[in-house]
Amino acid sequence: MEPPPRPSASLFDVYLRLRPSNVVGAERFLDVEQSDQSNPTHITIKPPSTDHRKRAVERFAFTRVFEEDAAQLDIFKGTGVIPLIEGVLGVDGKEGRDGLLATLGVTGSGKSHTILGSKTQRGLTQMALDVLFQSTNKQLVQPTYGSSVFPSLAAADVSEAQLFPAAAFLDSLYGDNQSERGFNSRAQTPMPEYSSFLGTTTTRQRNIPRPSTFPQSPTLQDIDVVHVDSNAEYAIVVSMYEVYNDRIFDLLTGSATGSKNGAQKRRALLFKSTEQSPDRKVVAGLKKIVCGSLEEALMVLETGLVERRVAGTGSNAVSSRSHGFFCVEVKKRNKSRHGPWTASTLTIVDLAGSERARHAKTAGATLAEAGKINESLMYLGQCMQMQSDNQEGNKNIVPFRQCKLTELLFSNSFPSSSATTSHHHHYHHGSNHRNPQKAIMIVTADPVGDFNATSQILRYSALAREVTVPRIPSVTSTILSGTTANGGKSQLIEGRTSPSAAYEELEQATQEIARLSEEVEVLALRLAEETARRKAAEASWRAAEDHMLEVEQDVRDECFAEMETRIEAERRRWKGAWEEEADRNDEHMDRKIEVLVQGIQVHEDPEPSEAERAEELERENEALRRKVEMLEREAQMKSPIKKQRVLKSRKWEVDVGFESP
Repeated sequence: MEPPPRPSASLFDVYLRLRPSNVVGAERFLDVEQSDQSNPTHITIKPPSTDHRKRAVERFAFTRVFEEDAAQLDIFKGTGVIPLIEGVLGVDGKEGRDGLLATLGVTGSGKSHTILGSKTQRGLTQMALDVLFQSTNKQLVQPTYGSSVFPSLAAADVSEAQLFPAAAFLDSLYGDNQSERGFNSRAQTPMPEYSSFLGTTTTRQRNIPRPSTFPQSPTLQDIDVVHVDSNAEYAIVVSMYEVYNDRIFDLLTGSATGSKNGAQKRRALLFKSTEQSPDRKVVAGLKKIVCGSLEEALMVLETGLVERRVAGTGSNAVSSRSHGFFCVEVKKRNKSRHGPWTASTLTIVDLAGSERARHAKTAGATLAEAGKINESLMYLGQCMQMQSDNQEGNKNIVPFRQCKLTELLFSNSFPSSSATTSHHHHYHHGSNHRNPQKAIMIVTADPVGDFNATSQILRYSALAREVTVPRIPSVTSTILSGTTANGGKSQLIEGRTSPSAAYEELEQATQEIARLSEEVEVLALRLAEETARRKAAEASWRAAEDHMLEVEQDVRDECFAEMETRIEAERRRWKGAWEEEADRNDEHMDRKIEVLVQGIQVHEDPEPSEAERAEELERENEALRRKVEMLEREAQMKSPIKKQRVLKSRKWEVDVGFESP
């Protein structure tokens, strides 16, 4: 089996990375075939000696096989990540092309270590971000709320996202301007332990991760910077979400750091078409962060990993229980004309690991999670296998709409103007067709791990497969052993088989062959009928799904129109009632003013007659005379002699008054 050709237009490159094993004396079931080429491409797996079932020895082909001694930098250079970044940036005036980088493997085989690194080693995600920011460093915009760049970026987003500058996002999440201190800090503080790939802890800290404590190795000094368009300016927007139990959740909401039970309050997002993206589905309502430096992007990445679903299982102490998506959206526009922003996305996916419930000892909610994980990975394997077959000339329809994971991963690989084959991130105004995304899949495997789970992953992820040694008994030996065991009359006469017995045995074998041939023909006919029936059922299923999507969209449109009509009618009714009430108030006020005006009247006294005036004057004269007399009396009383007389007379009158009976 020769490795399949890998044309430049191919949608998938599949690489295999073997994990170093620390188990001494463990039996190895996977061997790498060394060839004349510089890089091995084939492996062979043999069932372990403890497996007594008759299984075939299988041989698999990959784009390249990385053995146990391969370092992180070897994976970064050898898997084509840098050309993937060049395609996203759209160098030399080319239009940007979306890129996908994903890891796949059994739980504990090294997926998260490869894609996210460890406490001492950077993963492919951190190195890809480093290349992106080094390449666009001089032409990278620094948006803030007050700049003119930020509103244009927000207006160009088609996914109904909440856009934030990185500094504002980190300050709102951690508070007290810790983000600025985080950038300038050079103190060797301990590494936060809430990252999903660095360790596990039940305590969520609100301390911001320090860039000075992030791993700096391996460095990219010997890697050439990607040359970008000199007449363009770039903006890098980061978003993170996970697919957990076939539902999409935003990882940048900050609920895990903000409240103890915040993860239980998360709201699932929809993968749908929006008003600005009618022909391409998007994950609507994500929180997106505009990053102006590598440190900001790394801090946003570490913040999103806080909410990633991890749990301890029998297979792995820190097992990812969800499929994590880290999206780096590179926006680009002409620097001088400030035209519209175009966008391409590098999507980095850490898929949850498949595992056997019997070996992982999962139960309850964790068992349900494992069931959803294995189901989504099974659909992913079907899509990858069918896509591999299509590259050989077949025209089968890839059933990527079976679950959220395959829909998110594969919908951008089949560009179309219809909404059902749209991608989840971008839409260029005025263009319904874009280049299909370029995808890289890194499969990780443990050569001394679980044989059954690893062989299943390899079967549907390999580019080619063949069975080299069928370990099953032949049909002739089965027939002969069966006829002999069922009372065959072969007899030995003096150490030799008699002619009659041999003839009878040959006749029985011929009859058995005829019977089996007839059964094979019947089974082939049934297989053809079942295949036709299955294809018809699949076609009917797809048609029903498409019809369901159309009906759902029509119902939504009708509900929206009905709601708009009712809201408008209610608004008019309230406006009429308000105007009527205002008119009644004005009328009531006018009546009150009229009553008040009528109550205020001027009363004038009639002119008196001459007799009345004479009488009034006489009364006044009489009053004046009395007043004059009273004043004269008072003046006389002020004389001392008169006063004594008056006093004496009064005293006498008083005395006399006492003497009288």
